[in-house]
Amino acid sequence: MEEELRVAVVSIYSIPNGGAATNRILAYTKGLVENGAEVDVFAIFPTENHQPVKELLPKSGVYHNIRYSYTSGRYRSRYKIIRAISKISRFRHLYGYYTSYKQIRKQSKKCDYDALIISTDMIPALATFSHLANTICAKSIFIFDEFPTPIRHKLKTSIPIWKEILYKIVLKKIDAYISISNELKNYYCGLSQKPTFVLPVIVDISKFIPSSSRNSTPRKYLCYMGNMELSKDDVDNIIKSFHLVCDDFPDLELHLYGNPVPETMNTLTRLIDVLGLKDRVFLKGRVSNELVPEIIQNAYVLVSSQPDTKRASGGFPTKLGEYLSTGIPTLITDVGENAKYVNDKEHVFFAKPKNPEDYANCLNFILNNYKDALKVARNGQTFVYENYSHVIQGKRLIEFISTL
Repeated sequence: MEEELRVAVVSIYSIPNGGAATNRILAYTKGLVENGAEVDVFAIFPTENHQPVKELLPKSGVYHNIRYSYTSGRYRSRYKIIRAISKISRFRHLYGYYTSYKQIRKQSKKCDYDALIISTDMIPALATFSHLANTICAKSIFIFDEFPTPIRHKLKTSIPIWKEILYKIVLKKIDAYISISNELKNYYCGLSQKPTFVLPVIVDISKFIPSSSRNSTPRKYLCYMGNMELSKDDVDNIIKSFHLVCDDFPDLELHLYGNPVPETMNTLTRLIDVLGLKDRVFLKGRVSNELVPEIIQNAYVLVSSQPDTKRASGGFPTKLGEYLSTGIPTLITDVGENAKYVNDKEHVFFAKPKNPEDYANCLNFILNNYKDALKVARNGQTFVYENYSHVIQGKRLIEFISTL
């Protein structure tokens, strides 16, 4: 009988509720668990703002048989001055590294870990946890889904030389990579060659089982679901495109879900006002993970738009897998490696990036040929279920870890 695989994951993202990064962690860890592995997720930094004591969420728990723990507390301090000092001094980081290092080491003494997955590209974290993996005789695996800063946040084409040198040093101690794209695989292997598992699409398909609660005659709305970071998702392109078609479809609305920073919120609000769309376009804010499946399954068309940047070339939209899982027609821009995995008018609909007119033309085609668009969407749904479910990808990931 094969011995059960034990995996620890260290992460800087909130757990079990959060954005795309959290959903991706939950999908692959759930896939591991459902294929017989045992998984512990360690959140190394607090991720929540201060709340009254009666509303506090636990520091640890179990979610779909995935154990998780906040090693340095779940909530940030209520005092701004303490948060500011902690940020400047990096005390929060140091304390998080110390507490998680200590807790993982303690857990490993009870039952050895086979692999330690590091879900952050912070150089000190890579150095700390690759060293920890070595001391507990586990394989260290760096998982990444974006280029490092400043490519990621400032849209630069490269990182500083000093940062590249540091990456080369710390990555020597890493045993393997899990990459979201071939482009990112090539980038990090160019810094330090490692065995790499490419994990572009993974979806927890159990969230999208057809539900009797789904509206048979839903209110017609286009739906975007994301973080509204304009350098990554140009939501303004979607709004401008909707403006070009909305007069022909008077019963159609555009619902935008996400929690943009104030500057982005002001930009989008002004654009909506200027285009006279206050009664047609709605900024719905952030919703809990539990509500996401129902919202996107009740949409008329699911939309996403990314600009053609260096950042986009290395990533892969996590939301695409979830969109396809619904069987709802999906419109995205043709950037990065999207076209390597899904086909235009076979699984999804592609529009040119940063081109409201082309995006509007694609919307028009979907809306005027909706029955055919539904057939495309169902092909996409079947394609994801048969190739990229959390169970299938979890099995492949276990096979990869077992080779290390």
